Amino acid sequence: MTNRHVVIFTIGPVQSFIASARRTEDLWSGSYILSYLAREAMKALYQMDETTEMVFPKVSKEELNKPNVKNFHIASIPNRFTAIVQGSAEQVYARLKEVEQSVRNIFTDFCFQAIEEVFHSLSDEEKEKLKRLTEKQIRSFLEIYWVIEPYGDEPFNKVRERAEKRLGALKNEKTFEYVPQTSFVCTICKEREALCLDDIHPNDRYGTIKQKLVKTWSRRAYEYRENEEKQTGKIKDSEFLCGVCLGKRAARSYFEEKFKQAGAKFRSFPSVLDIGHGNYYAIIMMDGDNMGKLFSGDKEHAYSEVSEKLARFAQQHVPHIVEKHDGRLVYAGGDDVLAFVPVDKALIIAEQLRFAFSDQEKGLGKEATASFGVIIGHKKAPLHMLLDGVRKLEKKAKSYRKEKDALALSIYMGAGEILETVLPWKIEHETTSQLLLKFVDLLHTTLSSTFIYRFLEAFSPLLEQGGKWKQNDMLRLELYRLLHRSKREGAKHVDVRPYVEDLMKLHDVAKTGYDFLYLLKMLTFFRRKEGEKK
Repeated sequence: MTNRHVVIFTIGPVQSFIASARRTEDLWSGSYILSYLAREAMKALYQMDETTEMVFPKVSKEELNKPNVKNFHIASIPNRFTAIVQGSAEQVYARLKEVEQSVRNIFTDFCFQAIEEVFHSLSDEEKEKLKRLTEKQIRSFLEIYWVIEPYGDEPFNKVRERAEKRLGALKNEKTFEYVPQTSFVCTICKEREALCLDDIHPNDRYGTIKQKLVKTWSRRAYEYRENEEKQTGKIKDSEFLCGVCLGKRAARSYFEEKFKQAGAKFRSFPSVLDIGHGNYYAIIMMDGDNMGKLFSGDKEHAYSEVSEKLARFAQQHVPHIVEKHDGRLVYAGGDDVLAFVPVDKALIIAEQLRFAFSDQEKGLGKEATASFGVIIGHKKAPLHMLLDGVRKLEKKAKSYRKEKDALALSIYMGAGEILETVLPWKIEHETTSQLLLKFVDLLHTTLSSTFIYRFLEAFSPLLEQGGKWKQNDMLRLELYRLLHRSKREGAKHVDVRPYVEDLMKLHDVAKTGYDFLYLLKMLTFFRRKEGEKK
């Protein structure tokens, strides 16, 4: 029997916990809490056995205990880790059971601290009542899975793949703990029961239940009350939260206090109202393509090398790219990135992230690619709708073609109009985003956007459902004619033929003629947003 084992440890749920958000602060806290719990789980495993080797993410005991405080406010540790652990199967099992319990205890204490802070004026008996319900909700909510696989003389990758399959089977067999609910569900997650001091009876009417909830939540601390300052972290009078989501709302205060001595700063995540200029903002979602192939080395050092590059990309280059363009990063967990950015910087940020990812020094090298969803929406649009939209875009980018490596763009316009298209990241060795940005600049400096609407008017009727125009020569000629006629005074000398060829390239890679029409309308939108900036 071997005394060496591959361990995979995961903490969830991920998507539902992060996506349960009514404001950007909820989104940040959900991401950060999972990252923090994973960090604490790795620290606990290291403390039990210093010979433990973290393979993914590649992080040492020293880095966990003394992290770089500059970017400590960013969720850069993924919700899972792979490690090589020494000891018998029984010893490793006992350690992981202890690590799991430690994570559960940390999260429970985290939520209990939120109750203490938000409801500090309650009696100990009243706080205890809220904590009992919260504890039940945590047991039903928190999903921790781990597997142990013997690691003898077999190649590392075979052992890891076997462990991954067992982990997948374990998740498919998960059990649910039923928690009876009699009150309103939480305003944020819409899953768990909102905390209430008064008992809710089966025969209570809607109005009676609401009065009991209002009575409980009117006793929250002053700094969590709705006020004119409208600072993040506050709780509106219309919001009633479960114990888990209350922890999310109070997370920033918890982490500020916990890491105060280390010098870490947890500045408030800005509201969408404060991101960019004008009435619109953008959300970028990135996901690395075919990561399994990149993590396919037979030796653990090859796996660790990729892991180390991912960590450097996520912790150093992603924050720099996003924040130098006035964006705010929600999380950067290796190849997964989510950021809120100004509209006029969205294409630039997405491009720089994509090509940093395949850079030999900054990312994983030229073989690495990534697919992106970029959604633009009005600042009054429901946050959950845009988050759901950008997730769908990222999946559409993945399915655009066999090699993936695509950019899916969407704009949620006023009056319910939605524009959407998917493009490859490169067209004939040119960067698609640069083709788009060149044309946006032309619209801003040289052309009237009326040419696009004239083109739509002339060519829309010629499109069959799901088809494209077959006469490329006619299309090229009409584009040239309209571009030439749309030149502004003082710009008559500009040669538009290169831009016609750029548009033809974009047309050829668009799946349908409608995708191309949507893209043209999007370009006028980007031009308008750049105009606001300038």
